[in-house]
Amino acid sequence: MSTKVERHRSLRLPWLPPLLVLWALVPGLASAAELRRGDVVEVGPQEVIEEDLYAFGRVVNIEGTVRGDLIVAGQKVDISGTVEGDVMSAAARSQISSQVKGSLRAASNELSVLGPVGEDAMLAAGNLRLMPNAQVGRDLYLASGEARVEAPVLGELRAAAGTLTLSAPVGQDASAEVGTLRLTDGARINGDLSYRSDRDAQLAPGAVVAGSLEHLAPEHEKERGLVQGFYFWLRSLVGLFALGLLFALLAPRFARRVSTMLRQRPLPSLGWGAALFVSIPLLASFVFLVGLLLGGWWIALFILGLYALAIALSFPVVGLFLGQWLLERFHKTGTHLVLALLVGLVLLTLVGRVPVLGALVALATILFGLGALLLTVVRGREPTGAPV
Repeated sequence: MSTKVERHRSLRLPWLPPLLVLWALVPGLASAAELRRGDVVEVGPQEVIEEDLYAFGRVVNIEGTVRGDLIVAGQKVDISGTVEGDVMSAAARSQISSQVKGSLRAASNELSVLGPVGEDAMLAAGNLRLMPNAQVGRDLYLASGEARVEAPVLGELRAAAGTLTLSAPVGQDASAEVGTLRLTDGARINGDLSYRSDRDAQLAPGAVVAGSLEHLAPEHEKERGLVQGFYFWLRSLVGLFALGLLFALLAPRFARRVSTMLRQRPLPSLGWGAALFVSIPLLASFVFLVGLLLGGWWIALFILGLYALAIALSFPVVGLFLGQWLLERFHKTGTHLVLALLVGLVLLTLVGRVPVLGALVALATILFGLGALLLTVVRGREPTGAPV
């Protein structure tokens, strides 16, 4: 097992996100949480973590008990123990079969929830399934390409999905923007159901809607709407292209290294990007609160400013990589960075206009871009085998 366990005061800084370096400098916070990182990170069945746990690795297995919050990111995440606080998870594949006494916030390509959630759940996934043994104690918010809700939701349900299948009770109102909505025999909505779709919902004979049922037509854009859509698309393209152009012209070697890093190390980029995406807002909050007491609260604003810039820069980074990859498919090797950047950003911004899919692609772009930027800065040199 290659698990690596370290407290904040013993971190090897070159291998960690800058947020952890700053966090270690904040008085009083070093003992508030535990960090584990490595290729495979595990918390054994008999192990008890008495504080918050931050776990980052290619594979993360949580089988024990976490008394505080759990923040986890990796390629594959499996949480089967007990978490007494909240869970924030980002991974390519996730399975959460433990009891989460607080709220659950998870983003994944493949996401399965098998255990009960005490409070709210906010879930984003390409393929999402809430199994029958699960339960959401309050409200459920989801965005997914295909979602199957087979577990009771005690509060409200808010969903955006390509296909949504509901097979369990919902304690209050439900609303959805979907391509296809299915209610099986086990579905019972104890409030109102409102859905927006270009087709009627598929209701099984045993499905029950206690309140009103409202079918809203999709908002098809007319000529004016098309013009507005084109305007907003063009504005986002121009803004991102200007940022990417400044990046490519001022630091062309670094831009090429970031693109090469993303090509050679996509999964580490995703993992570290997820870690940064989740942790930096938490860091800024801690710094702000401590700054109010000890001074220096403005450092939190500086952190958030860099965070926003890095998120914005993620789109040109991934766009440059996509543009180079596409042009190579057409045997256009050695293309100038500016042309590759434009091609990639046109593709990203067009896909970003697609409902649900656009949001998932934007999230993936941010995670990959943040991770690639971090790894390139940390490594500080051209990756082995990088193309000239």
